[in-house]
Amino acid sequence: MSELAIVYWSGSATIGLTARAIAGGAAVAGAEPHLLDAAKLSDRDWALLGRAGAILFGTPTYMGGVAAGYKAFLDATGDAIWLERQWQDKLAGGFTCGIQQAGDKLATLTSLAVFAAQQAMVWVGQEAIGAPVFPDRAGLNSSGTFLGLAVESAVEGKLQPGCEASARLFGARMAGAMARWSR
Repeated sequence: MSELAIVYWSGSATIGLTARAIAGGAAVAGAEPHLLDAAKLSDRDWALLGRAGAILFGTPTYMGGVAAGYKAFLDATGDAIWLERQWQDKLAGGFTCGIQQAGDKLATLTSLAVFAAQQAMVWVGQEAIGAPVFPDRAGLNSSGTFLGLAVESAVEGKLQPGCEASARLFGARMAGAMARWSR
């Protein structure tokens, strides 16, 4: 099985719930997902990030960008990992959330994609097409964002059904990309 590291920082429950839904979709599709809290990474977690076939980056969108708690994780990769190209050719993808349906989540995903490019990683976006293109897919990829996964805030401790389905599909997509990339 290919190891998929899902490293996230959650200021509220939404990003954690999204990470778990992504992991569920990835596991069903044949990957071995690992959930890592960006604020609590141990040496073992950093080793896992080094050997994983793919890394998904997850952060809420705060004030139009990556949350400070997550930015600290990104900045921690600056010396050895970036200089030595330790993550070169790993697959990467990103996910975020915000209060508004669209808001400035695309700015956060763009920042994560640029980070991955600086690490020489290969970015994988979302493929799900929802309504209104396909009316029977109401709620799926409701923001219409393809650079990565952008979900709405959880309600009463649960992801909205379309957001949860989109997260599971995104996890399955990453697992499929990992299988294809490892051939």
